[in-house]
Amino acid sequence: MIKKYGTYLALLLAGLIIGYLLFGTGSGIDTHANSTNVEVATHWTCSMHPQVNKTEKGECPMCGMALILIDVSESSLGPDQFQMSKNAMALADIETTTIGIDNMTDNSLLLSGVITSNEKTDAVQTTIFDGRIEKLNINYVGQYVKKGQQIGVIYAPEMYAAQDKMLTSSSYQDTHEKLWAAARNTLSLWRMTDEQVEEVIRTGKPIANFPLIADVSGTVTEVVASEGKFYEQGDPLYKVSNLYTVWAVFDAYENQLPFLNMGQEITITSKAFEGKRLEAKVSFIEPILDTSKRTVLVRVTLSNKEQLLKPGMFVQGAVKVKSADQILTVPKSAVLWTGKRSLVYLKPDPNRPVFEMAEVTLGNVIGNSYAVIDGLTPGDEVVVNGTFTVDAAAQLQGKKSMMNRMIDGDHKGHTIEGDSSGLDFDDGFQEHFSKIIDNYIELKDALVATDVKKSTSKTQVLLEELDRLEIGMLNDMARSHLEKIKESAIRIVETDEIEEQRKQFKPMSEHMVAIASTFSNLDRPIYVQFCPMADGNKGANWLSFEDKVLNPYFGDKMLTCGSVTKTIE
Repeated sequence: MIKKYGTYLALLLAGLIIGYLLFGTGSGIDTHANSTNVEVATHWTCSMHPQVNKTEKGECPMCGMALILIDVSESSLGPDQFQMSKNAMALADIETTTIGIDNMTDNSLLLSGVITSNEKTDAVQTTIFDGRIEKLNINYVGQYVKKGQQIGVIYAPEMYAAQDKMLTSSSYQDTHEKLWAAARNTLSLWRMTDEQVEEVIRTGKPIANFPLIADVSGTVTEVVASEGKFYEQGDPLYKVSNLYTVWAVFDAYENQLPFLNMGQEITITSKAFEGKRLEAKVSFIEPILDTSKRTVLVRVTLSNKEQLLKPGMFVQGAVKVKSADQILTVPKSAVLWTGKRSLVYLKPDPNRPVFEMAEVTLGNVIGNSYAVIDGLTPGDEVVVNGTFTVDAAAQLQGKKSMMNRMIDGDHKGHTIEGDSSGLDFDDGFQEHFSKIIDNYIELKDALVATDVKKSTSKTQVLLEELDRLEIGMLNDMARSHLEKIKESAIRIVETDEIEEQRKQFKPMSEHMVAIASTFSNLDRPIYVQFCPMADGNKGANWLSFEDKVLNPYFGDKMLTCGSVTKTIE
């Protein structure tokens, strides 16, 4: 009997074990299903090249590194949100900050300008009679001229004839005193001294090559004349200026005028005297707007006894803005520009690597920030470092981005590429700006070749072409793009370090891409290229006339790093 009950007990235990094995792990099956669902909604990418997007595990086609799995659960993300791997974020050095109305450390309005001579001390040396310049001692800018100094020699036929007439009259100077006086006084009107007149009378020979004497003192700022050429009375020979005082001349845009006043204190700095600050006051604000640039000239008079400031030197002026502490601001590094859109990337959840694009409306530049008119609220967390890498990830996942804009209400990947609404250029502007693109490409080629001198000279040509550009009919957004291009170009000219030039080439390229993207019916295609490793793995764009990648940010160190992201035709 006991044996029989033991058998039953054994069968019961066996049944319990089998039941547990069959049904007790039901939750484990559900977890596997969930993990399978998660795997379906994942993709593989490269920690060094986050633009790589693969559905299967493998190697990065750009660097050969093993791809890493990114878990992106669509059910947990909003329609415009996307997720990045923590490794990609760390390698791209992505940083965020929480914006507010009290996070500014420098409430300043920044103006770009140039040193010029003080026009009140400018003077022009002219000829006082017709003649051919036989010799000119003033032949280079920067030469100092003192009043009364002989500056050259001139052959003047009328002066020769006047001397000859005086010699003829000398024979009857005792009988015809008035005729003699008139003949002699003619020479004094032409600045001939009594000693020179007496010498002519004594020798009986007119002076053929007459000495030119300086009428004004100062530093030569422009040489107009040259030897061997004939000049008429009153023609300029050269220009001088007393450089003991100079002007700093700034361009202020319309929306910056409310912050500027006569007598306002301004701090002036320059890369030419890094570490030194000049304190001055605004001495003049032009009452008439330049319709071609939509700017007003703001002038500051500076003492220059040490001759530290040179005409043509680029400077920056900082004006304190009293109302800045009441303005919501966002750092400049957070903003991407394309067309009329100003974009930032938000991090809606501080505990997850999730981002989404937001369009913002910006106001004045205040220090290293923009005033925010619309699109952000205090407490928003925005990306301030690695913004291009985040934007590349958004493009790859079909989300709203700098180059791709979702149609409202459609989140299935239908995009409008190269959105440039708000930038409306006529054919004349496109034709002129095409020359600037040519200059830009030459600058890009110089950076590819790691040639500092050539990149500087090409940028100077680009600046000259920008100054000739007619912008009177352009809207504020278009002028803002051109202003940023010019600012970057100025900084490239100011430095002789190739890495600094490449650093400034990045923001220049952003705005070049934004403008060029609006063009059509081009004679040849323009390729937008992108390197994710430029600028410390933050990524950077540039324009090229060929689809072959030649990287301006690395030169021959990583010449072919990058890819074509867009073709403008």
